[in-house]
Amino acid sequence: MAPRVAMLKRIVIGGIVMGAEEFRWIQSAQSLEQSRVMRFLPEMRPILLNYFGLAPGMDVLEVGCGPDTMASYLAEGIAPGKIIGLDLDSEFIQRATAKAQLRAISNVSFLMGDAYHLPFGDSRFDAVISYTGIGVLTNPEVAVEEMFRVCRPGGTISIAEAVTGRLGIGFLGMDSVSDEELFPGAERYHELMEDIQASINTSAIPGVGNKQWPSGAMFALLGKLGVTKIRFNARGYGSAPDDERVSAAERRQWRQNEHRSQRQWLEELQNSCQTISMRKKYAEVIELTQTRFNWLRSHAAYDWEAGVSIVVSGIKPLSL
Repeated sequence: MAPRVAMLKRIVIGGIVMGAEEFRWIQSAQSLEQSRVMRFLPEMRPILLNYFGLAPGMDVLEVGCGPDTMASYLAEGIAPGKIIGLDLDSEFIQRATAKAQLRAISNVSFLMGDAYHLPFGDSRFDAVISYTGIGVLTNPEVAVEEMFRVCRPGGTISIAEAVTGRLGIGFLGMDSVSDEELFPGAERYHELMEDIQASINTSAIPGVGNKQWPSGAMFALLGKLGVTKIRFNARGYGSAPDDERVSAAERRQWRQNEHRSQRQWLEELQNSCQTISMRKKYAEVIELTQTRFNWLRSHAAYDWEAGVSIVVSGIKPLSL
């Protein structure tokens, strides 16, 4: 999947707005939720609870919870303990709160807050976790230090990041086929998307990521802080609207949301282009995304992706 960009009225520092009026993450809530439908199946819950070092009765904080793709999922496994999800996007928090209320999940709550200044006292939580939230920050060290601060001595600190590409594994169904033209312009579409991806990977996008601490290096931050008894676990995941566990209506909505999110991402990048040639390139790939989407609506079992998440968990020492 394409990387997502924070869109702000003013400049963003590490995914966190400093003195800004608005924060909006470009990937829609629906897209985020649906990309994790098959990642967080009920049978996976005991595995993730173990990887994050969570147990019933714990008081847990999730940093970067989004529109609640995981907090409520974990809540069942830690009851009668409680979990708080924190995110800077107000729309995500509103959506997460409404979903939890609709599902009558009483041991989860959500709070709008800054990962660089967690609104909690020292040693407040039994466990502090982040699922693909720390890797998007330009100052991940500050956020992890805050996670460390609000975790009680002897408590668990965990970071999960998707490690793909050069440092990991990424699979894409239809977009992995290179020796046939699956839809009109597919070869050109892939060529343009590779160029865009390469450009993004080699240029600094304000407010997103840190070259010194890419996702594959996030875990070193725990050791740097003195976290002990560190455990490394890898977890494979897959996501496909053609999975039989997804209804026909959900499949259509899934594809529409993902297409809308991709177009929005590309259009935002196009608007930031400084040259006419780059703007034309984005216009071309935006048109091809529509062709790809139209083709997918009548061709099943091609649209899927899979990857690997690394979950690193450790213990805050009883004394430093």
